[in-house]
Amino acid sequence: LKLAMLAGLIALLPLSWWWLRQRGASLRTRLAALTAITVFLTFDLIVFGAFTRLTDSGLGCPAWPGCYGEASPLEARADIHAAQTAMPSGPVTAAKAWIEMIHRYLAMAVGALIVVAAAVGWRRRADLPHSPWWATVTLVWVIVQGLFGKYTVTLKLYPAIVTLHLLGALVLLGLLVLQHESF
Repeated sequence: LKLAMLAGLIALLPLSWWWLRQRGASLRTRLAALTAITVFLTFDLIVFGAFTRLTDSGLGCPAWPGCYGEASPLEARADIHAAQTAMPSGPVTAAKAWIEMIHRYLAMAVGALIVVAAAVGWRRRADLPHSPWWATVTLVWVIVQGLFGKYTVTLKLYPAIVTLHLLGALVLLGLLVLQHESF
């Protein structure tokens, strides 16, 4: 619950900016702006995912979705310290835990933006230039992508799952770009 609330707070930043900037705009313009923000953050998420992998931080928090059952590495610092003490150069360090959790926080924010886009799409479907199913497919795909993320961690960076997670991220980016272009 804490993790979901934290993700919601993080998603409020781009949502607030979007709402304030697009207040008087048409629905198409507002949704185009929302998908543009989501495309931008999804691209950032992919780049940060690569950074997470290259810094060997993928198991910085070896549980999912939180860090040792907590919403942040601050709350899990005793477990992180114990793991780091047992294996000083191992997969769990405070820095790696933060890198991994920032990746997860950004992913949850992207997911929240996609939920908002899908909800608005269904609520205002008569005003859309395309079917609201487009946003729904994107929402389903981001859930699948979240499961790839879960299995990336719980299966200890199994190469096939890591590859599927990256490919899934690129598919998500493509879905969002196509959705944005349709406005």
